[in-house]
Amino acid sequence: MRLTANELRALLDDTWFGSLPLALRRDLLQQSAIWHVPPRQVLATQGSVPDVWFGIASGAVKLSACSSSGRETVLDLLEPGQWFGDAPVLTRLPQPYAARTCAPSTLLLMRRSVLQDLLANHAGFDAALTRLNWWRSERLMERLGEQAEPSLPERTRHQLQILARRFGIRMRSATRIGLALTQAELGGLLGASRQRVNQVLHVLECEGAIRRAHPYIDWLDAHDPADASAAMRPKTKGNCLP
Repeated sequence: MRLTANELRALLDDTWFGSLPLALRRDLLQQSAIWHVPPRQVLATQGSVPDVWFGIASGAVKLSACSSSGRETVLDLLEPGQWFGDAPVLTRLPQPYAARTCAPSTLLLMRRSVLQDLLANHAGFDAALTRLNWWRSERLMERLGEQAEPSLPERTRHQLQILARRFGIRMRSATRIGLALTQAELGGLLGASRQRVNQVLHVLECEGAIRRAHPYIDWLDAHDPADASAAMRPKTKGNCLP
């Protein structure tokens, strides 16, 4: 089974992967298994010791962590072109988050032994993984900064703009956020309860900013995501966690 042209382009368009030497990119693609996954497929559980490194060719993956009380916090939503899970795989330490698809996805899977062979055979690959982890740390700091916005309506509006830009499907007069997120999951991303998120979404719908089309949210053209804050980063900086 092969990647489609669009899936391959998503990987190559990522700054981290696209900057790797050609021989290394070729080996990463050739030595990874391809897995077509439905939505809500569990890829990794929090606290497990994984043996697989993942790359996302299409779809989306949610990273989340649960507190001792059972409350879920959504750490990040990863888009095509991003890779995750290398640090737990290489260190054999427990994974600090759970990973689950939130859209039909095509994933690349690389076993620990293969990843170690590539590190041994490609000079500079270890430095490339260090750069990837630095970008993840930078993105995590940005996520923390977003949570500092005290107004939940503004946090929600800003986050929906980001999601429309990163996961948008163009429709007539609207951009559909192509993720089937529950209100509880959106709340976990925003640091708010499902009930409060539902209230804010109702207000945004009345303002004409969004249209709810269960299980999706459409961002309407009058509030074009292209006008989102310049603080929004392109996808090329990697995901927030290793």
